Amino acid sequence: MLDANTISDLYRLHSSRLLEKNVRSFLQFRGVNKGIRDTIRESPEKFIAYNNGLTITATEAIVKTHKKRQYIDSLTDFQIVNGGQTTASIYFSKKDGLDVSAVRVMAKINVVKSTDPDELEELISNISKFSNSQSRVSNVDLRSRNPKLRQLKNLSNSVTTPSGAKWFFERAKGEFNTSLRLAGRRKGAQQQKFPPARRFSKEQLAKYHTAWGDVPFMVKKGGEKVFRHFIEFISPTEEGNPGVEIDREFYEQLVAKIILFRQMEKIYGQGKNSIGQIRSAAIPYAISSLYQMTDGSSNGGKFDLEKIWRSEGLEDDLRDYLRNLLVLMNELIKKYSLSDDFGEYSKKPELWSSIKGSPEIEAFSSSNDTKIILERYTVQK
Repeated sequence: MLDANTISDLYRLHSSRLLEKNVRSFLQFRGVNKGIRDTIRESPEKFIAYNNGLTITATEAIVKTHKKRQYIDSLTDFQIVNGGQTTASIYFSKKDGLDVSAVRVMAKINVVKSTDPDELEELISNISKFSNSQSRVSNVDLRSRNPKLRQLKNLSNSVTTPSGAKWFFERAKGEFNTSLRLAGRRKGAQQQKFPPARRFSKEQLAKYHTAWGDVPFMVKKGGEKVFRHFIEFISPTEEGNPGVEIDREFYEQLVAKIILFRQMEKIYGQGKNSIGQIRSAAIPYAISSLYQMTDGSSNGGKFDLEKIWRSEGLEDDLRDYLRNLLVLMNELIKKYSLSDDFGEYSKKPELWSSIKGSPEIEAFSSSNDTKIILERYTVQK
């Protein structure tokens, strides 16, 4: 059993490091978290009866005896793997002035004898999966601890853009909101430092990265399906395949893909001034077409994503070209779809197969406008 002041102090001193292997960060004071706060305020002595408590892992424990009673002297690699919402709720409640001195929390401590990282990851994943969790944990959340996602998080923390800015990668759900609460009075500065245009979640990461490829229908499926596809790409389960190296070059190109995708959303538009009503399908299909003309072609050059990274946007000639491509793709999706539900049919690989082999795409790819754009925006493979 732990007292709330100890838990609050641990979170204050170590914050996100304490929950590094937890699947989520703080999810605001709503739902169950609001109930935790209400219990602290109204019935703190009943907290231990109402709350599921914490599940903690460590790789080593030193236990000492004092007056015939055993006490934990230290824990190595201390991690709260289930109960992150409870931990953060206690901290922020105390920070907001609530008295937590009467609050006690049950803690289950698992000392993992094996130091094999794969075994530790499996244990933590199973704890998160099978525990009576306080709010739903999706399969996407469970995969947020993937080592390569942690590498991406480290890169987002350290790499600055040519203009000197940084991007915020929300590896764990609620991570950005937690950073705002921790910032306190500097909340506005944190929001200014990371505006929505320079933030992305792991689900968005999967969508933006996968769009640059030959599976736009997978992007349209979205959610857990495209995320599983992305994770399998960077971290394959097959033995002997190390997957993708997550380095600065990968990160810079990823940011360029995000910029490309989001700029194309603006080009397509919304409402009465938009190109059409199937933006979520037209954009990944158009990006995949550009990929087919460049990186995916045995004859073409490699698209210069580095140019987008350096300029942190799209130049006017490329924007005009992409608008024409989006207009064409909007029409082709409707023409080659075998269903009036264009959004749903765009999830099928058959539609992409029909479009990428169509005479319209062939004519567009061999046009003079395409030749000019590719001369300017491709480099040798």
